Amino acid sequence: MAFTSLYLLCGAGFALLQLLAPATARPIARSTSSNSTLVALQFANVLEQLESTFYAQALQKFNQSDFTAVGFASAQVPLQQFQAIFEDESTHTTTLQSAITALGGQTISNCTFNVTSLLTDVPTMVAAARLVENVGVSAYLGALTLINDPVLSTAAATIMTVEARHQTILNVLAGGTAIPQAFDVALNPSEILALTGGLISGCDLGIPANVPLRVNSSGPIQAGTKLNFTSAALNGTIPVEKLSCQFLAGGLPVAISQPLSNCSVPANVTGSMLVFVTNSSRPLANNIRDAATGTIVAGPTMIFIDDQQDALAVAARPGLNSTVTASGTSNVTTSLAAPTTMTLTPITSSTIMSGTVTPVVTPTSQTMAPSIFTSGWTAVTKTISPSEASNIHL
Repeated sequence: MAFTSLYLLCGAGFALLQLLAPATARPIARSTSSNSTLVALQFANVLEQLESTFYAQALQKFNQSDFTAVGFASAQVPLQQFQAIFEDESTHTTTLQSAITALGGQTISNCTFNVTSLLTDVPTMVAAARLVENVGVSAYLGALTLINDPVLSTAAATIMTVEARHQTILNVLAGGTAIPQAFDVALNPSEILALTGGLISGCDLGIPANVPLRVNSSGPIQAGTKLNFTSAALNGTIPVEKLSCQFLAGGLPVAISQPLSNCSVPANVTGSMLVFVTNSSRPLANNIRDAATGTIVAGPTMIFIDDQQDALAVAARPGLNSTVTASGTSNVTTSLAAPTTMTLTPITSSTIMSGTVTPVVTPTSQTMAPSIFTSGWTAVTKTISPSEASNIHL
């Protein structure tokens, strides 16, 4: 979702449609905190617009041969899913807009969504869509804490379950584990903007963003991989020995906290993990109410640990890991997974939100493992495992 994340406030939204019915037809239970409800709906709507834009451009750019060339058994396998997801996001967008108007608010409609860097090729697009949907589930979980009206919170929850279905199918299409964890992680809007703010410009969301965090990686991320980071917040103001990196994953009661100077990916976690830098070694609580957000210096960013490939993922994309004969060489095992690292330039904070946040203006960089093509895609001479798609930053 969206990106962040931003998902679906109303396909299964009979409750929201009910809200739009004539006033004489039903009583409206107004939230005691209508402002927070409106902020949640407006933010969700912007994220839905982002997702709709991303999928619309992806479907317009790529054709069937683009998908079969990167190992899908049939182009219809991903195309049907992307079309269905696009229709869901579009429905959520328009329904949310109507709900915002019904509550006396205004839709934020002047944003620009910068998704071109996510659409360089099919592997990049699939990996970005996976990240978007995982972030979207976390965004909706967090948004539920801002909506006090039981009708609207139920409607938001019905959208979140659809986002979770999107998340599962994107895990499969990316070559990972369909359902890697028994639980998901809730994020607040400021944390979501740390992940997605680089994709949004030209509008004021009225929400301060956490400072973005980027993992510097030139290879696959797996248990034991030592990580280092880039962020505007890591500027020497706080001595490194006073900083910690913290890993959050579904099902963990608190984050796994480590010294920033010796930050390594924890073992026994498959799927997505959120990474924060904090000025305290005290583990962050894995819930919106008790999390010590005041200690967060930067992040989160999201990484994926793909150490278990489902049979379903292999069936959908058998060519993800293929043995092919390159011209003049022996057989080479190739993987058509996503780029190892992709980083978008975060937009200066003042262009997307109100509040004081350290602006980030890091130049855009995109790193892909080198490949050599002599005839079609079958002559790839560089092996990239699915886990090398585990680190994609928005």
